Amino acid sequence: MDKIKAIVSQHKKTSLLALFVLIVFVGFSVTSAMNVAQRRAEEESIEQVEPDNEKTSSSESDKDIKLSDSQKEAIKGYDDKVKRLIETMSSSIWSDKTGTNTLRFYDTYYVETINGVEKTHPYAITKVEYGTNGADAEIDTVVFLTDTGTHIATYTIALDVEGSSISTSTLSSSSMFSKKDSLYECADPVKSITVKGLNSEMTSLFGGDVTKLTEDLSSWCASHFPTASEAAWEKTAVIDYENGIISTTFTLNTETPVSIAVTYSLSDKSYNFEL
Repeated sequence: MDKIKAIVSQHKKTSLLALFVLIVFVGFSVTSAMNVAQRRAEEESIEQVEPDNEKTSSSESDKDIKLSDSQKEAIKGYDDKVKRLIETMSSSIWSDKTGTNTLRFYDTYYVETINGVEKTHPYAITKVEYGTNGADAEIDTVVFLTDTGTHIATYTIALDVEGSSISTSTLSSSSMFSKKDSLYECADPVKSITVKGLNSEMTSLFGGDVTKLTEDLSSWCASHFPTASEAAWEKTAVIDYENGIISTTFTLNTETPVSIAVTYSLSDKSYNFEL
């Protein structure tokens, strides 16, 4: 120990310098270790968050329409006329003559409803040939690329005798829709369904007022049966007191009458409709 003290005393400056270097080294090592620990903590934090983000994205993607590369490429090439055509098709609901089968178009997909069952299909328009019958109608041939293949549809716009406004628009295809060659006509949904046949007892069970029933039913029919204008009560009902639910049925006045089931929740005063 005395020898060490003597050496330190003789080489005081060198010893101090060495001590300084040691302190700096230790400080650097501690700082480095802290940085590494912080980075690891941040990485672990990111890893913990990423699965939630992926879950959210996956959940949202379930609602999104999956377009193929070919569809995306076709959409990039849309000109103004094709964009206007899609806007026109998307502006209303298309219904066949029975009023039970409908089409609803959106920018990148369409929803086909057959007897109340919905199917969603992504699509892109790859070609349009515009034409007329030389008199009172524009007849366009539209090529659709969908998830079920390539289909040709005929889009007809009938004008009034003076040619100043559209009287009817129709859409048909021999392969694109479930109902082959059915003529779908652009139909403006009835804004308010007329509910008929309810007696005072049933009205009372519905809370004493059928305004909400009329509003909710009208909204549902606008998407599923746009040509329906009346809903007649079938005069039967089942009351489930244990679950607080009333079940009954109505008949819609579509060309082919449709019976729909209506359930009413006594607790939250809400309606549910289904075939």
